[in-house]
Amino acid sequence: MRPVRDGRGSATEAGSGMIAAEGVDSRTIEAAEAVRAYLVSVRGGAPLLSSADARLLYGWLREGVRLGAIVRAIDLVASRRLAQRVRAPLSLVSCRTEVLRQQKQAGSWVRRGGSRSVVLASGDPRFAAVSRLAEATERAVAALSAEDPERLASRACALAAAFHEQAWQEAPQDLLLAEAAEALADARGLYDEAEWALALEATAREDLRRRYPSLTATALWQELGSGLD
Repeated sequence: MRPVRDGRGSATEAGSGMIAAEGVDSRTIEAAEAVRAYLVSVRGGAPLLSSADARLLYGWLREGVRLGAIVRAIDLVASRRLAQRVRAPLSLVSCRTEVLRQQKQAGSWVRRGGSRSVVLASGDPRFAAVSRLAEATERAVAALSAEDPERLASRACALAAAFHEQAWQEAPQDLLLAEAAEALADARGLYDEAEWALALEATAREDLRRRYPSLTATALWQELGSGLD
C-alpha cells in the first residue's frame, strides 16, 4: 500500500496510487497504477495522487471508463495547459471534461496489422542514451499481448510511463530546463518560486516527450486502439 496525499498534505493508504477499497480486482489495480505513473511522467513533481484524483480515478475505472481515454486526455490537457500558461499542476481533476469526451470516442484496444516504426529524436549525441531506451521500449510495446484489451492498454501505458520517467533521468536536464526557461521568460512574473520550478519541469518534460512521439499515450492509442477519430 502506498500513501496518497490529499491537498492538505495528509495521507490516506492506497494501493497503486488509488484509494483502497475492498474487492478491487487486479485488472483495476493494474490500470490505476498505469494512469498514476503516466500522469507523473507527464507533469513531474510528486509521485502520488491527491485524494481527489484517487477517488476520481477509482470512480472512472469502476464505471468502465477506458484507460486509453484517460491517458489520452492527460496528453491533450497537458499540452493545452502549457500553451495557456496554467500555473496549477496538472491533475486528473483538471482532465475530467476531456476524459469524458475521449470516452465517447473510445473503442477497444486491439492490435492492428503491421509493425511499429521506431521514431527517434534527431541524432543529437546528448540524447543518445534516451534514444537507445526508446528503441528498447518500442520493442517491448510491440511484443505485448493480452486477450483483454484493457490489460493490453494498461501494459502499453505502463511501458510508456516508465520510458518517459527514465528518459527524464537520462536526458540532459540542464539543456531542457534552460530551453523551458527561455520559452517561459515572458511569463516569469506570473509565478512564485515553487510554481516556476514546477512550470519549468512540466515544460521541459513536454519538450522531451515531443522528441519521442511514438511513445506518448496518444500514439499508443492510435496504434493499438480502434474507434478514434
